[in-house]
Amino acid sequence: MKNVLMKCVYDTQIVKEFEKFWDQLITTYNLHENVWLKSLYTKREYWVPAFLKDCFWAKMSITQCSESMNSFFDGYVHAKINLKDFVDQFDSALKNKIESENNADFHSFSITISCISKSPIEKRFQELYTNTKFREVQMQLTDIIDLDPELLKRDGAVKTYLVENEVRVEKFTKLVTFSVDFSEEDVDAKCSCGLFQLRGILCRHIFAVFKYNGIKSLLEKYILDR
Repeated sequence: MKNVLMKCVYDTQIVKEFEKFWDQLITTYNLHENVWLKSLYTKREYWVPAFLKDCFWAKMSITQCSESMNSFFDGYVHAKINLKDFVDQFDSALKNKIESENNADFHSFSITISCISKSPIEKRFQELYTNTKFREVQMQLTDIIDLDPELLKRDGAVKTYLVENEVRVEKFTKLVTFSVDFSEEDVDAKCSCGLFQLRGILCRHIFAVFKYNGIKSLLEKYILDR
């Protein structure tokens, strides 16, 4: 049952799909009266990934936010510190954080990372993104060579593609099929993986669809919104 529950939560990409698999889970194991699962389902929009894909998390989960806060205070405070010293140390930690960010900004302005392709889209990201974010874009671009979008359907100017991609989970890899809606009219796209909404980075699946359709430029929202 644990494996089925994990697949229901983490392998479903859209809300409708989650609802379908959850209903199957409850029915198969006769868990309609399970109080714990009932409480989880009631609050599903707060923790199930399929419900959170339109929320910008800047690449951080709740656990990662906690770890980031611990890292922020690392070396400055301890369990027995008094309030006065905590305020002083907080100020020191904040100054160090600002200095680190300024150094990162200087590095981005003074050092240019070379493009890995001749794509004008990549060149645009190189011009406007910090080095750290541009590397994330390049990681997505590197992986499109093995992706082959398959047209599923067409509704007016909107085409829906299926993109099969290998996803690594811990020590294993598995094939996952993602869905990309692409509008020819305004060159807009949305992927079921939700990477752009979550982290502000275009995913490899959208890049693959853009390449398949010969797209050479982007809407400003893909570059400036985040």
